[in-house]
Amino acid sequence: MRVDTHAFAGYAVPPHYDSLIAKVIAWGHDREEAIVRMQRALREFEIAGVHTTIPFHRQALDNAFFRRGEFSVDFIQRRMDLAALDD
Repeated sequence: MRVDTHAFAGYAVPPHYDSLIAKVIAWGHDREEAIVRMQRALREFEIAGVHTTIPFHRQALDNAFFRRGEFSVDFIQRRMDLAALDD
């Protein structure tokens, strides 16, 4: 796993922040291993005070079509239920 960020424990995200607080990169010997590693990393992330795209990415990683590598430019519209992300 690799995390590129300027944030640190105790960091206060300013009110007009760049939405890219961190970039997370997972690798594996194959697609499945990389997905499993990314799922674990996203489960373990602790970010408070701002909304993140972590729920979206977790849903995408859980999607059977994505896991099989069956995606296209309309993947989100065709294969994901974004309403399930609403709190």
